[in-house]
Amino acid sequence: MRRAAWMVSLVAVVAVALPAHADWDDRSTGQKAGYTALAVVENVVPVASAFAAPKCLPGYILCKAFFAFTSVVAAGGQFTMSGGSDHKQTNAILHRGFAGDWFLTGANAAGDVTANPLPDPGPGSNPAPGSGSEPFNP
Repeated sequence: MRRAAWMVSLVAVVAVALPAHADWDDRSTGQKAGYTALAVVENVVPVASAFAAPKCLPGYILCKAFFAFTSVVAAGGQFTMSGGSDHKQTNAILHRGFAGDWFLTGANAAGDVTANPLPDPGPGSNPAPGSGSEPFNP
């Protein structure tokens, strides 16, 4: 019974949210409420978050927390392997895990704003020539 109620509510939220094609600021209050409800569902319900962010299947918030945890583990390993000398790469790994959107909003659910759970580390993460961090080329 609960599963049927969840499915009916999800279909109702999608039915309210789909017909709109206006910009987020130009939408009616009802459409904004429908998209915001859809975003709440996508934040916590597994597989539903894949509509807004294809990289996240277990629910957007859990997915983002997993990315952040994984970045801490990867940055710790990278910091250990570099002997503590490559701070730019460590910061880039942490930035990639912790930056970006931590939850979906109604604008994300509407498709007006693209969700970004894993942002690019940026150009500052590349090692500078002569810094000792570049690969060995004999």
